[in-house]
Amino acid sequence: MKYDESLRTPEARLKEAEQIGARLRTLRIARGITQSDAAARAGVSRSTAVLLEQGDEGRTLSQVLRYLHALEPELTLAGLLTHRSAAVRVFNETPRVHRVYKSNTSAGRKVHGSTLGIKSGAKTTSQPDIGPSTQMTTKRKAEQDPYDF
Repeated sequence: MKYDESLRTPEARLKEAEQIGARLRTLRIARGITQSDAAARAGVSRSTAVLLEQGDEGRTLSQVLRYLHALEPELTLAGLLTHRSAAVRVFNETPRVHRVYKSNTSAGRKVHGSTLGIKSGAKTTSQPDIGPSTQMTTKRKAEQDPYDF
């Protein structure tokens, strides 16, 4: 029978467990390891890996240490707690790239292309960069459909 450890654990210790879990998660991401791979290397299930990264206080010290060893074998628990992992330092110092997509509100979908200036004779017009399938759809809409009621 399992007990709810959170009822018997002081609040300060619960926060420490969450911090250890967050640091394990950051280390895993910084090393580029999937949660499933880390769990397999540590000899625990993926659900246990999730609980470890959430800072579940019911996990054993052995599980925490095996998971840490699976992520970075040369790093000690004390090193994890004092931010001594080079992978985490580099990960935290690297700027993040955020992708922004502009939506085409008239067509109701996202457009990944740009507008191009297309020359036709002497005048220049600006048309959105649309593929052949969109041009065919526009052409078909212009034709009268006998089954359109």
